[in-house]
Amino acid sequence: MAIYKEISKVFSPDLPKDLGDMDAYLDFILPKVVPHGEDLREERFWLGKRWKEIRQEEGFHEAILHIFNPGGEYMLSIDGNLMKGSWRKLGEYNSLVVEMGGRGELFDVRFMNEDFIVLTKHGDQARKGQRRYFVLVHEPATRYGGGDLDWRNIMEKLFNVWRENSLSIWAWVLFILALGAILYASI
Repeated sequence: MAIYKEISKVFSPDLPKDLGDMDAYLDFILPKVVPHGEDLREERFWLGKRWKEIRQEEGFHEAILHIFNPGGEYMLSIDGNLMKGSWRKLGEYNSLVVEMGGRGELFDVRFMNEDFIVLTKHGDQARKGQRRYFVLVHEPATRYGGGDLDWRNIMEKLFNVWRENSLSIWAWVLFILALGAILYASI
């Protein structure tokens, strides 16, 4: 599988470096990765995992974990301080209702796989000056070399979901033809 990933990187374009803020990166990446995602019915992808919240803000240093346990139990950990609430799916929609402290919020799932959940809070949050996206990353995927990845590296990992899944049959044919030509020329 590792060679497949390396080949896909060769034939896929790089993530542009000048898109601006995290929302702009997500606007660019999400249309590409959505076909490779799952939905809330695929509970094995998201239940019982520790999901770390990723934000762009410079002053954001809290370690925020979201844990969605089977049976509707929701736990929010902010720097190890735990609060409990509940979650539930909203009918047949790919939407999640999170309730805590008598307050509920409705989130729509924009993308989900085993490492990422990208949510939007229902309504026009940008018009209100609020974050447009809530990015949750399976906690082990946020680490590299003993430290935590920043939001730009997380966007690169999310973009790699598309890169690793978008390699067309024609790229494989081209690779095999090139490999065949190299082998033929070496004889």
